[in-house]
Amino acid sequence: GRGGGGAMESAGKGGFVLANLAEVVERVLGFLPTKALLRAACVCRLWRECARRTLRTRQRIAWVSALEPGPGDSHALVRALARELEKVHVLPQTVLYIADAETFSGHEECHEQKKARKRNSKETALALEKLLPKRCQVLGLVTPGIVVTPMGSSSNQPQEIEEGEAGFALLFPKIDGVKIHTFHFSKDVKNRVFDESKFAEAGLKNNPDLRVVLLFGYNSWKTGATRFLHQIVNPLNEKSIILAGGQVESFTSLTSE
Repeated sequence: GRGGGGAMESAGKGGFVLANLAEVVERVLGFLPTKALLRAACVCRLWRECARRTLRTRQRIAWVSALEPGPGDSHALVRALARELEKVHVLPQTVLYIADAETFSGHEECHEQKKARKRNSKETALALEKLLPKRCQVLGLVTPGIVVTPMGSSSNQPQEIEEGEAGFALLFPKIDGVKIHTFHFSKDVKNRVFDESKFAEAGLKNNPDLRVVLLFGYNSWKTGATRFLHQIVNPLNEKSIILAGGQVESFTSLTSE
């Protein structure tokens, strides 16, 4: 009789463990960075469902910051992003990165020929984008000076960098109720009047959900550039939105037209 009782008791314990298994798995998976979590999701249905629930809770913006005194074989931001994406708790859907102009498209040592080779900014942009998920929207900007917020403690003060390699990337995951839409306007030499339909396409016109616009101008030294910028900024000033941005040296993203 005792033996049977023991068997029933252990079955009860087993049932209890199984009933709470999902909670245990979810708790353990919660400690994993996203890339490892996606790999764990392939194990079985239970792990996949737990991984999905865990991913839904990760809707925080992450940032990657890079700062190196001298140039390496690849740009500091490429190296930092490759390192941090393995640890990051969210895979981005949209990325905005800003890098310093001098080293992003500056010189690098070519060990085979022992002479400096001009580093192509498109090569660096492509290297950055290869690290990111395929469907990720990427907006890349290059500026002469850069303000970098170091990783780690939030008490770390931002630093203004003028020499050496520097850059940062903001990684936006899929966030419920938030839609990020990238747009690109280029000045049409023939038409002096800005095409209003482009505003609607970019989601800047007749859009009650519009809250924030980040606007970056480049090639701003060209004739009519200021007027062109005013044609974009003035209609936005009438709305109750946050409008921010500035002039940058160049625009490098390959995911944008």
